[in-house]
Amino acid sequence: MTNINYSIVVPVYGAENSLELLHKAICDFFELKNETFEILYINDCSMDNSWEVLKKIQKISKQVTIINFNKNFGQHAATMCGFKYAKGNYIITIDDDLEAHPKEIDKLIEYQKTSNADLVYGVYPKLNQSILRKTLTSLYKLLSKVEGKKKGKGSSFRLLKNSLAKKLSNNHIQFVFIDELCLWYTSKIEFIETIPNQNYINKKRYSIISLFSLTTNVILFSSTFPLKLVTRIGVSLSTINFIIGIYYLIKKIFFKTPVSGYTSLIVSVLFSTGLIIFCIGIIAQYLSQVLKSINNAPSYSESEVIC
Repeated sequence: MTNINYSIVVPVYGAENSLELLHKAICDFFELKNETFEILYINDCSMDNSWEVLKKIQKISKQVTIINFNKNFGQHAATMCGFKYAKGNYIITIDDDLEAHPKEIDKLIEYQKTSNADLVYGVYPKLNQSILRKTLTSLYKLLSKVEGKKKGKGSSFRLLKNSLAKKLSNNHIQFVFIDELCLWYTSKIEFIETIPNQNYINKKRYSIISLFSLTTNVILFSSTFPLKLVTRIGVSLSTINFIIGIYYLIKKIFFKTPVSGYTSLIVSVLFSTGLIIFCIGIIAQYLSQVLKSINNAPSYSESEVIC
């Protein structure tokens, strides 16, 4: 069996217009580099003709494996599935819309050789995004820094060693967010600036609701930040309430000052009740994930694999 140096993993969703262009660009790049490679396309239950296009590509390209999901599991789950089947010494992940042009892969390869990093990200200096998307992204990155300076800095354009990818694919958790999982296994992570392709096929990857849901899930299930936040708020409020209570007690006992506070009492009770319900909601979300893990809920499920 021929040793494969690079496996290119491409999660696919609604990309019928870009797949053939992307495939040609990937093949042209690696043939010019004279490197052995394979390409794995994982169709995340696309609603268009992406699967038909992939079957057409696979028939004429012996180095292509295509995998079809029987429901939509998301980009990260599709990428994780690609890790499971990848045979290359190094694995490269790239989006299906050509925003990261395959020629930029050379920067990842050369930087990995220089740094010997387990994982190299290609990051863009600046992207044109809506204000809401920028806000959600900035919020996630800000909160992520609480748990580590390298958190929240990843991208879907990355190169990683096969050994790291296999560790990730063997991690049986229901909610998958690859960039956070990588930090569990290695600190040898590097970043290099890449240039976005100005002629990429602009398609809607995430709706605002999906993006908000993803950001919420990452914050809740890939970090302990919410629990730390709830703990700190609880301790702070308890301390403040204790001090206020002592203050009014001293006024009542030593200075015989009447303490009338019906309004403040009601506000305090309502605020405390709201906070308790909020905290219970966060804990309930964690318990929901624990329940899914106990029941072995799959992060993805293949319906068809064609090599």
